[in-house]
Amino acid sequence: AFALLVFEVFVPRRAWCRYVCPIGLTYGVVGIVSPLRIKYTLKDCFHEGDCRKVCLVPHVLDTVIKGRAVETEVPIGPDCTRCGLCVDTCPTGSLKFDVKGLSKLM
Repeated sequence: AFALLVFEVFVPRRAWCRYVCPIGLTYGVVGIVSPLRIKYTLKDCFHEGDCRKVCLVPHVLDTVIKGRAVETEVPIGPDCTRCGLCVDTCPTGSLKFDVKGLSKLM
């Protein structure tokens, strides 16, 4: 128990969830191979932060913070659980579900 406490104090925020916890690790692997993802479109965003407030894993939405996005369309990272709370909350539709490779098929 002491080792876990030391780990949490001295290692970056949510490191246990991201790198060690079996559930977090599974989400990461599934997120990498999953064809379903959430895509962020910068031009429509008001940067209100409502999406980050409801997100179960808010660090995946760091891109929506004003000035952080480098490109106009950004896929949200593999740590995302794809629960859709951010998509439902976004007032402008800047966050949408996307299927990898679907645009190439159409």
